[in-house]
Amino acid sequence: MAKGRKKIPTKIKEMQKTVEKSRSIENEMEVDLVSSLPSAPDWLSEIGKEEWNKVSSQLFNIGMLHNVDLQLVAAYCNEISLYVETETMLRNKGRIQAFRNPDGTLKHAQAVPYQKIAKDALSAAMKLATQFGLTPVARASIAAPVTSNNTQINNYFE
Repeated sequence: MAKGRKKIPTKIKEMQKTVEKSRSIENEMEVDLVSSLPSAPDWLSEIGKEEWNKVSSQLFNIGMLHNVDLQLVAAYCNEISLYVETETMLRNKGRIQAFRNPDGTLKHAQAVPYQKIAKDALSAAMKLATQFGLTPVARASIAAPVTSNNTQINNYFE
């Protein structure tokens, strides 16, 4: 039996201007917005902290950063950081591992295991990114709440 379409939160339907009373959830769970821009978790690497500052400020400025989502945003930043760090290491050390016979001839070559780590980190980051509208396709399907330039400027200086 097919599951059907995924349920879309009423808030997103309102932003997309596709909300209909007959298809709205009556007692939909509502969560608290973050009241001030949080600092990056200490356990993130420097690259992760830079991503945190970029992503959390964007989500905060458009009113889409919720307290319950902070750990998922941190997980996204960690995965991006892992991807960037692993790719940097692969570029420096190479992607292919060569095994040689005692006489120096090539026995066989294979991709280094870090390639899988980088691929898995990027895959996990992309899955999390779509949940927050951080990919071009995800952004195209969600209309952000209306904010004025003054709101974004005021949040920048806070």
